[in-house]
Amino acid sequence: MHRFRPTKKLFQTLLMLAILLSALIPHSSRAIEPESNFENNREIAILLPLSGPFADLGKTLQEGFELGFSQPTDTTLNNHQYKINFLDSEGNPETVRSLITLLNSEGETLIAAGTPLNTTAWTASQTSEENGLPYLIVGADQNNLINEKSVFSFRLTQTQSAKFTMLSEFINSLAPPIQSMGIIYGESSCAILQARRLRKFCSGKNLDLALWEVYRSNERNFYDLLNLIKERQPQLLILATDPAAGKKLWQQGQRLELMPPITIATPVNCAPTNKQATSASFLDKELFYATPWLVPSNPAPPHLENYIQAQGFAAAEIILEALNKSLDLTSGEVITALETINTTTVYGQVNFSGPGLGHQNPLPWHLCSYDEEGTRKVVLP
Repeated sequence: MHRFRPTKKLFQTLLMLAILLSALIPHSSRAIEPESNFENNREIAILLPLSGPFADLGKTLQEGFELGFSQPTDTTLNNHQYKINFLDSEGNPETVRSLITLLNSEGETLIAAGTPLNTTAWTASQTSEENGLPYLIVGADQNNLINEKSVFSFRLTQTQSAKFTMLSEFINSLAPPIQSMGIIYGESSCAILQARRLRKFCSGKNLDLALWEVYRSNERNFYDLLNLIKERQPQLLILATDPAAGKKLWQQGQRLELMPPITIATPVNCAPTNKQATSASFLDKELFYATPWLVPSNPAPPHLENYIQAQGFAAAEIILEALNKSLDLTSGEVITALETINTTTVYGQVNFSGPGLGHQNPLPWHLCSYDEEGTRKVVLP
């Protein structure tokens, strides 16, 4: 059997025919070239717990991201189109590790962000460092998530120690010095964790822990707490409860003239569940409240309902600005852009570079109060 062997002349004829056919095809119907195809697939990946026990937190943060990405910008973002991809981390560190490794292997993700929980945020930052993927941590407060050696990881939100630094400065400013402290906390897992941290803080300040009790949301417990406050008389009382419970306890204690002269309400919800679940809903004179976010007096639309949405909104602002400042959209250029950002967002001033920062934006906690007219006063910083 003879096999067909194309001659050199036949090969040249077929090549010429292919060139002629290519010239006859209209330009608009040609296949997209690899470079253009890559530009159209450039991706911003947002990793959030959209299922599981922390889904409410993830979805609230996602709302903030979506609002931030939807705002019109004054720049063209290097004439590139970006795909926003929300991925479910399930609140699981191993899922986060797998997602970041996959994103890096695909080579289309310019920057990733999200994972608000401390454990997943730690894994995300470590995996990003290993894979060379720029990563913006949002919504996690653990102090050791990043450090001076971090190259690819950045963090927008406060460290866990920021609240206690603010409380410590406030206590140190009091004269005469206080000797005792009380803590009333809610039943949620977040409130219990907050109460434990506050108890440790109290011990570190060498204060007498006069009161450490749970608010159980029933009438008997409510009046038991009031009696304990009257009996033990802590000089400083911290309400680590949901806003409605804290406000009820505060108002009744004020009527009975038994509340300590210095009472501070602090938010403990893992994710605000409604529009009223913010510290600003207290609006009571003489009651101090700790907050990670100062609601703008004239907020630009859209109105953000809580500090978690504000975190996501600010993160979207930062990501878009960083990509616009990047010259060639490589990892190195995105990192350089993040390191040179110095701007004001809805969540506060953002600056990732400086002595001792290690890509940690030094956002403070605030201590505020309201006067009789309902005007907010910032006590610290």
